[in-house]
Amino acid sequence: MVQLLKHIVIRLKSIKSIKKITKTMKMVSASKFTRAERELEAARPFGYGPRKFYEGTKLVKGNVDAEEFALYSKEDIPKKTAHRLQLIERPEDKGKKIKKIHVAVTSDRGLCGGVHTGIARRIRRELKNAEPEINKLVCIGEKARGMLYRTFPQSMLISIKDIGRVPPVFYDAALVAAAIAESGYLYDVGEIFYNKYFSPVKYELYVIPFFNKVRIETAPNMHAFDEVDDEELTCYLEWTLAALLFFAIKESAAAEQSSRMSAMDNATKNADDMTDHLTLVFNRTRQAVITRELTEIISGAAALKNV
Repeated sequence: MVQLLKHIVIRLKSIKSIKKITKTMKMVSASKFTRAERELEAARPFGYGPRKFYEGTKLVKGNVDAEEFALYSKEDIPKKTAHRLQLIERPEDKGKKIKKIHVAVTSDRGLCGGVHTGIARRIRRELKNAEPEINKLVCIGEKARGMLYRTFPQSMLISIKDIGRVPPVFYDAALVAAAIAESGYLYDVGEIFYNKYFSPVKYELYVIPFFNKVRIETAPNMHAFDEVDDEELTCYLEWTLAALLFFAIKESAAAEQSSRMSAMDNATKNADDMTDHLTLVFNRTRQAVITRELTEIISGAAALKNV
């Protein structure tokens, strides 16, 4: 009994110490989340323009406007309009192996629920039966690399770290875009996997496509942009990739901070529950010890009287 009481006291001290940490982390995450949410509003146009361009040139089918309306009106997105813009199949692609590049957007930090594991799970499903020679992987953040490198070492093309420790800026996305361009891998289609932020209690995994120059030039509705010369198109596509990456990183950063804030809040509440439970167990055990000792004293005193 006495040993049990000592064990409970040690556990109570440990839980109270952890509670202080989680409570502090919740406050820090709340502060970072407020900033991330504010910066995300300014970053969303970076993602809207390129996606609308892909939709207008008939490279993808979807409803970008419906997705944006749902974000700004805080309403549910209509079915089949979001999550993933569907690539429009081209006749010349039949029987051809499409070279793809998959970009996983995470960060270097954890303790944020299933934000990073959801991305890794989706990438595993995409690459499970894919040929590594024509399906390459770009990991933004140590979390993605840690969960995917052992499974797909031959597909790993680029790994970017030092993401998520400070609020991301456009320069970070530009570095990733430059690394992809300088990697020497000539992809046909790319996909960015990221978490889209909706509210402090809701985020969902989304996928944004991007394309190489040849695929853009041969787009079904590219004739609407005949006045765009080759140099302008090249510059625009380079900027487009950086803009989409910046948008995705900002969305993921807001989702990560909101998830971490919720995770730390839940951890603090769980610590309170455990403290209450252990305090109750401690009091009951102590009362049992006191009762037993009193019984022994009374029994001993009665025995001495009878001697």
